Formats: sequence, C-alpha cells, structure tokens
Amino acid sequence: MKSNISENIKFYRKEKNFTQEQLAEAMGVSVGAVSKWESGASAPELSLILELADFFEISVDALLGYKVRDNSVKETVERIDSLQNEKKYDEAIAEAEKALKKFPNNFKIVYQSAQAYFMRGVECSDYNAFEKALELYKHALTICDGPDEKGIGPAKIYLEMAEIYDCIGKPHEAVELLKNNNDNGTYDDLIGYIYSSSFYNDSKGIDYLSDSLVTVLSKLFHITFGLANYYEKFYKDYKSALDIMLIYKNINDMFRIPEKPSYLDKGNVIILVGCADFAAKLGDREKAKEYLLKAKKTAEVFDASPDYSAKNIKFYKKEKPAVSGDNFGLTALEGIENTVESGKENSPLLYEIWQEIKEENLI
Repeated sequence: MKSNISENIKFYRKEKNFTQEQLAEAMGVSVGAVSKWESGASAPELSLILELADFFEISVDALLGYKVRDNSVKETVERIDSLQNEKKYDEAIAEAEKALKKFPNNFKIVYQSAQAYFMRGVECSDYNAFEKALELYKHALTICDGPDEKGIGPAKIYLEMAEIYDCIGKPHEAVELLKNNNDNGTYDDLIGYIYSSSFYNDSKGIDYLSDSLVTVLSKLFHITFGLANYYEKFYKDYKSALDIMLIYKNINDMFRIPEKPSYLDKGNVIILVGCADFAAKLGDREKAKEYLLKAKKTAEVFDASPDYSAKNIKFYKKEKPAVSGDNFGLTALEGIENTVESGKENSPLLYEIWQEIKEENLI
C-alpha cells in the first residue's frame, strides 16, 4: 500500500489558501515540520493526522490517500488471470496462494488458482505445478454449483484435468475421466485424439473421432445459418450472408463422397436455397435462379435414394453409422417448396423465380 499523505497535506493546505507558516501555526508545529510533511521526508504523528483531517474537514482515509488494492474475489481473480496471461507465473502463483488462504472454498478463486498452476505446468514443463493444478481442480469440483456466468463448471474442469493427465503421461486416467463424464459426446474429439496419440493399440478412438466429425459438421451448419441470419437481419449485409453460406457449402462438399447419396446432400439443398434467397435480396436474379436450380437438382437426386446416415461421409469409420434428421421437409424437394412459400412476403423475388422454375419444369 502507498500513502499519498504528503501530497494531500500540500493539496488541502493550498485549497484553504494557507501558507506553510499558517498551517504550522494552526497545528502548533514548526514551519520545518510542515515542509518535511509535504516533501515526504517525515510524516505527522497519529494525533496530528487526526487534527489535520479535522482541520481540512475531510476523513482520515482521504488525508492518508492510501491506494489499497481491491482484495475482493472479483479483483483477485482478475489479478491472477492478468499475471498468468502476461506469463508471470511466479507472481500469479504467489497471488493464488495468498488468495487460497483467504478464500479456501471460493470456487472462482480455487478454479483461477488451478489455472495458474496449469499454465505454469504447460509453459515450464513443471510436473509439480501440474500436480498442484489437479489437486485444486478436484477441490473445485466439490464446491462447484454448476456453470458460472462465464460458463465455467464441471465440463470445463474435466477437460482441463484430462489435458493435464495426458501431459504427465497418464493417458489411461485422461480417457477414463472423459469417458465417465462424456455427456452427449462432449469429449469425443479429445478421447479420440488421446487414443490415437497414446500407446493405445486398438481402434476405439476412431468411433469417437467419427462421431465428433458429424457433431462438428452439424455445429458448423448452425453457426453458418446463425451468422447469416445476423448479417441479414441486423446489418442488412446480404453479400456477407451469401459468402458465409458458400464457405459452408465448400466445406460440406469436401466431406461428400462423389456419386454416393449422403445426408450432406440434403444439407446442400438447404444451403443452396439460402444462397438463392440472399442473391435475390441483392437483386441478382440470374444467380438466384442458378442457386435454386442447383438446389432442385440436388434435392431430386437425394430424394431418389435418401440416406440420413453418416456412412457416406468421408473419414467416417464407425461401424454403426449415426443417423440424422431435420425439419426441412419430408423430402428435400418438399423442403424447398415449403421454405420458398413461407418466405414469399420477405423474399418475393425468390418466390417469383421458384414459380418460374416450376412452370418451365427446369432441372
């Protein structure tokens, strides 16, 4: 803590338009004493500090001007986090140890302290830091009430613990921890990765990686439409919305096996309708029609031999393929019809082009 009393005595003296001589007389001290107070060469005795505060009509705290660090949980956590981000691991851990003594059962403190040790272990290959991090993570689990406002909860803690086990050469412990807490395939990717990179000599990992691949493609689909919706509704930026759709379609195509029906084909139908919609809103009738025609052709091929499983997705090797579903329509062609029809007020040009395609019976 640092006191600014010397600066404050000078400030408040001048605020009252007093000279050093006048203040010395009021306090019953020499001018030299006041001069030393203001230069920081010495400090007034406690009784005089009380008199000065009363004389200046301020609190003692204001006169002392202590810059006290905020030792609240929030500020402490932020301080530890800031130090570890600056790679000042010794300082971060020192702060963590002090905080743990003061708040031994506060989840935020325990979790942030665990992270400080975890990062030191990663950056410095410090086995002891890893062990301390594991100890703190385990304690954090016992005092965790669920994900906090930042989404930090058991799921994240299990993930970080598994990463530590893998780092210290305990892949069995890592895999078992993840498998025992793998709700809805949360850790499929990491389980598969550890199987593939450790001393496991079986193919169990490929099942987890296959499922994770399908999950990632599904998440990317939702991210794509979510971003496109925001660019359309909030920014009226139809060009960016269209670009996002096309990027996803390129990714989707990379995982398709040519000439084999796949659920990715139906995904492409949905994407192409979206592309047509944004092209229409950009006033590009020709492109909108081109995308709708591609959507119609892709839909007809898929509907002729629909396959909702993941078996024809590249790199998917699980013996019993996952099966997907959607609310686009019972058939892909029906999905186009329903989408265009329901959106005709919002996208009249798209509706007009679709009616034209149907009348021409184009493929």
